[in-house]
Amino acid sequence: MKIQLIFNPHAGRGRGMKTYPEIHRLLKEAGHEVIPHRTIYRFHATEIVKSLNLYETDTIISVGGDGTLFEIVNGLMNNAGKKIPPVGIIPIGTGNSFAKDLKIFTLEDGIRAVKRNISRPVDIISFTTENSLYYFVNNLGFGFVADVSLSSEPLKRLGYTAYAIGVLKEMTRLRSHELSLEIDGKKYHHKANFCYFCNSVWVAGNMKISPTSRLDDGEMEIMVLNQITRKEMLKTFPKVFKGTHIKHPSVIIYRGKHVKASTIPAKFCNPDGEIFGVTPLEVKVLPSALQFCTLE
Repeated sequence: MKIQLIFNPHAGRGRGMKTYPEIHRLLKEAGHEVIPHRTIYRFHATEIVKSLNLYETDTIISVGGDGTLFEIVNGLMNNAGKKIPPVGIIPIGTGNSFAKDLKIFTLEDGIRAVKRNISRPVDIISFTTENSLYYFVNNLGFGFVADVSLSSEPLKRLGYTAYAIGVLKEMTRLRSHELSLEIDGKKYHHKANFCYFCNSVWVAGNMKISPTSRLDDGEMEIMVLNQITRKEMLKTFPKVFKGTHIKHPSVIIYRGKHVKASTIPAKFCNPDGEIFGVTPLEVKVLPSALQFCTLE
């Protein structure tokens, strides 16, 4: 089997470079032909994958975190080839949220999923921002959740702790915004602290932001947190680790396939944990657009 191995040497605080020799050896010992591609700068993985000859590729493997996978997905969705091979994930990033939905928790799990050679369909979600089209596989949020991502970005070396610090920092300056949604033709308005478009369960590595999401149901969950106080946010936030925050009366969950979202003021976004894009947005589900290696 011919494998295109896309690895981010800086993922997981440099773990990408440290683990690459072992990953390469394990795949070669399993009888695979491995073609490595090392990323150097932001969106380099997108450029690499966009230019690959997918007809000569059996599997593409993402060695990194959610950000690396985000770039690979955008490369695949912009590749001119009609054949798109399955995607494997070897999770060595900070969060590795999406891999958890595939029951892949460690480097060894990722290798085992590729060797197992069983894949499953996964919905991909497109979003248009500033007249440009992009794609995500995990989730995209704006408001408080994106503010936290921005605050925690310089602290990524701390792992999960970075996000917790970002939450506490943004709690002190909690803001709300006007939110207008059009979901499959129906219009809604909220005074909200955040809005999340969810395709999968996990975010920031260990938070069950959308516990009822499914990867291949042809829909996304649109989660809105209506305006609450700092005290109430502080009390509710810990529940996200078990997914019980969705029982809070200020958490509203819609389901849909095509959403238009606008805010006052404009808010920047965090697709798959990346700080990227601003509202307004148009968001659409592309059912079963990709296949992913899985241990499910």
